[in-house]
Amino acid sequence: MAIKEQETIGPSLLVSGSFFTGVLRPTVYRCPNCRSGYKFILGPGDVFLGEGHRTCSKCQQEFRDRSKEWPVISSIGRIFFLFPMVVDGWILLALIAYALFFYTGWNDGSTPVLMLAAIFFATPLIAWFIFRGGQIARSVNRFRLRGKIEAA
Repeated sequence: MAIKEQETIGPSLLVSGSFFTGVLRPTVYRCPNCRSGYKFILGPGDVFLGEGHRTCSKCQQEFRDRSKEWPVISSIGRIFFLFPMVVDGWILLALIAYALFFYTGWNDGSTPVLMLAAIFFATPLIAWFIFRGGQIARSVNRFRLRGKIEAA
């Protein structure tokens, strides 16, 4: 099984970093044989799509890598996969910007600044969900093909 190492950078950056310890948590996944890193993520989530094994690029040994196919992942795991820490932060930032626009008295009409802000926040999210949708479709196809191969 792959090695999962979590560290926190919260206390080193802030005097009272206890709030940020769960948020600013880089996680490194390493090969269990040679400890070569193969995945680095920000945040505590560890939901990955895949067949469940990989070959290390350094030592060429095969190992289990904690990944699962989409039909096998739990509902909460699916939410964490679609909305990782970075996407949650981006959505929160968009909501704060919208609240500030609303608070300052700008109406929701066709104001050019509001339209640019909407495009600025929506474009990366649309691209993200298209990217994740493609990953999910490939995962479902792999799962179906593997089921047909095992049944034959």
